[in-house]
Amino acid sequence: MTSIEPTGTINDICVFSDSGLMLLALDGSQIPSYFIPALGPAPKWCSYLENLTEEVEGAQTTIYDDFRFLT
Repeated sequence: MTSIEPTGTINDICVFSDSGLMLLALDGSQIPSYFIPALGPAPKWCSYLENLTEEVEGAQTTIYDDFRFLT
């Protein structure tokens, strides 16, 4: 799960069908975009988002990688 906490009031939400990409219309002039892979894949026109999320998932390391445990 995730939570989206924008800095302003949400006026409208645009969710691209069959994808995890969302655009929010706020009180300001900028439109923030959010990609949530759990909701669906990235649209074809911005498929690079899939690569970015795969790289981030692969970069995670465990704290105990360099430890040896004796039992």
